[in-house]
Amino acid sequence: MNKLEKQEGVYYTQNIENLPIEERVFFREGKGVSATSEYYRRATTAELNDWVEYKKQQDSVELI
Repeated sequence: MNKLEKQEGVYYTQNIENLPIEERVFFREGKGVSATSEYYRRATTAELNDWVEYKKQQDSVELI
């Protein structure tokens, strides 16, 4: 079993180019067979900023 260690200020995301921010996941640590650099990598600051903005937009959407 592999492990992505929790580190202060570090988030991980899928190792897939051009994945839209609304389909991307972010997490602090991971355990399991697929918890490797083949599948996941450190998220960039730009990705995290985009994710925060996306979440703000989603929180401001009114439910009908």
